[in-house]
Amino acid sequence: MKVRNKNVRVYIFIISIITMSVLLLAILLKIQKPKTKEVYVEIPQNTSVKNVAMILKEKGIIKNPYLFMLYVKINNYKIAAGSYKLSSSMSYKELCEVLQKGVVFKKTIRFTIPEGFTCVQIAKRLSSLGIVDEKKFLDEINNCDFDFRFKYSSKNVKYKLEGFLYPDTYEIYVGESEKDIIIRMLNRFLEIYNSIKHKKTTQLDDIQTVILASIVEKEAKKDFERPIIAGVFLNRLNQGIKLESCATVEYILPFHKEVLSYEDIKIKSPYNTYLYKGLPPSAVCNPGKESLLAALDPQKTDYLFFVAKKDGSHIFSRTYEEHLKTQKQLKEGKK
Repeated sequence: MKVRNKNVRVYIFIISIITMSVLLLAILLKIQKPKTKEVYVEIPQNTSVKNVAMILKEKGIIKNPYLFMLYVKINNYKIAAGSYKLSSSMSYKELCEVLQKGVVFKKTIRFTIPEGFTCVQIAKRLSSLGIVDEKKFLDEINNCDFDFRFKYSSKNVKYKLEGFLYPDTYEIYVGESEKDIIIRMLNRFLEIYNSIKHKKTTQLDDIQTVILASIVEKEAKKDFERPIIAGVFLNRLNQGIKLESCATVEYILPFHKEVLSYEDIKIKSPYNTYLYKGLPPSAVCNPGKESLLAALDPQKTDYLFFVAKKDGSHIFSRTYEEHLKTQKQLKEGKK
């Protein structure tokens, strides 16, 4: 009986050891839960395994730093310094494989620039997001010599790259310079413009096309009207009639106005198309694809005038008399 009891104790001891080993292995290899969490983790140079484990614990990537340290030591992993994107759903093995190989992820930030924003509005938007210094961004636009084939000939332009900072959603690395961001936007413009420029049906050159597109961008509210409005302005250009676009005057005002005053349209500036014939010296905003397409291929009509309705659409007229009649009807609520 004593021998049998001794054997039973041995069996129980062995089973206990096996059970504990299996449980320990499960703990070491188990995936962190319950909620998946992705974070950026910075591992400085010469950080000890203990401190790495503590960093991962603080970031919510692991729960038990001592088990992680044990796993690293048992498997002889070497952790490299760097910036990593890690998830709480990763097992110890997956974490160590990433940290050992030095797969580094840079932090990024996304921002969106709406169609029709001016360079100043873009600078303010990016500054408010903490991405750029507003003044430095605008200085770069005018003072930095970009290798960019679109250049305005006039010296009277407010911002040399107005019209070419393409409105879109961008994802950039944190810490990119003002110049880097401008280059990204210029490259995006070239990508879009080069893909559609074959649609051009006018005699305008590329610069003139972009300027016209910027005016269309500010004047049109409905996409289907953009080619019609572009056609109206082209008709006026071809007939030597002043464009009389409120958008070009608003560009030189210090703040936005829903309705221009008579004093506004008397401002002496090459951007004032109420005073001077032809296109302004530069774009008056940064147009989107639809406005660029409209300027490349305007709709052919004999319209010379248009007036806005309350819903943002327009009524087009062929003669000044028709235009005045339409204005009167709108004012009286008959249209």
